[in-house]
Amino acid sequence: MRWRFQSGPAQPFASGATNAATAVPPADGAVIDKDNEVILVRYAGAVYAFALSCPHQNTALRWLGDDSRFQCPKHKSKYQPDGTFMSGKATRNMDRYAVSRKGKLIAVDLGVLIRSDKEPERWAAARLTLAK
Repeated sequence: MRWRFQSGPAQPFASGATNAATAVPPADGAVIDKDNEVILVRYAGAVYAFALSCPHQNTALRWLGDDSRFQCPKHKSKYQPDGTFMSGKATRNMDRYAVSRKGKLIAVDLGVLIRSDKEPERWAAARLTLAK
């Protein structure tokens, strides 16, 4: 399955003060919403929402489609599509936002950013499993 990348949501996020919502991505891939600084990923039957910036020095992450992973352009930290740290100068996984299902939409709580080093159980649970 080939990963796709979009530089803006297929359907724009509807934003509130601390919330954003968008349609469930139809296939595995990554969507970057620069306005809300969120990366929305559908991967292996789950949806994740990440902070756009690398946890090392807050540089905007990039999607490397040929390698199916994220990378920080500044210090080359690498991350799997689920945000798990692979290698580089960062010391933790990508920061996740809390996500939930609101009817046919994915809701991202922009007020709840979860760090894997501070709250590992909450970080692991910050995903939405899609029905098969």
